[in-house]
Amino acid sequence: NWLWLTFGLIPTLAILPLFVPRMPLFVLLTLLISPAYMVHQIEEHWRDRFRVFVNRRVFGGVEALTSGAVFWINAPIVWGVNFAAFVSAAAGRDDLALIAAYLMLTNAAVHTLGGFRSGYNPGLVSSLVLFFPLGGACLTASSERLSAHLIALAIAVSGHMMILGYALLRVRRSLRLSA
Repeated sequence: NWLWLTFGLIPTLAILPLFVPRMPLFVLLTLLISPAYMVHQIEEHWRDRFRVFVNRRVFGGVEALTSGAVFWINAPIVWGVNFAAFVSAAAGRDDLALIAAYLMLTNAAVHTLGGFRSGYNPGLVSSLVLFFPLGGACLTASSERLSAHLIALAIAVSGHMMILGYALLRVRRSLRLSA
């Protein structure tokens, strides 16, 4: 039921900049990561499409991702990182805010590479239409040093690797139990 929250949060977050007219560009772009991510989550998780797709197509029918994992990854973690990024950007800590931009771009890259491998996957369209342009705009608007970008990228990639590691552990455990 967490996905239903996005239908109220998307328009609320998208119009918020109208009430702060002098918001710096990087802060504005960082704020827009949240509603863009929520649109992406609707494409991915409406009717449990992404979890079912990954479990069937990527992991051969093994339940690598559970509904609980999908909730924890997307609602508290992704929304939390994006909120923390906005607060960080508003406080002048662009280095910390870059983590959300790279999280978005890493996610888009995974969906895109998956699209080359097996065609459409839930989340691919919003990755191409929203994530690459907005993530790229965030990077362009940032005046941070290369080292801050590399650290933020490493954190984003590490987060995705932890999700993959979780899924692979579940697959391994399932195969061990069925043997």
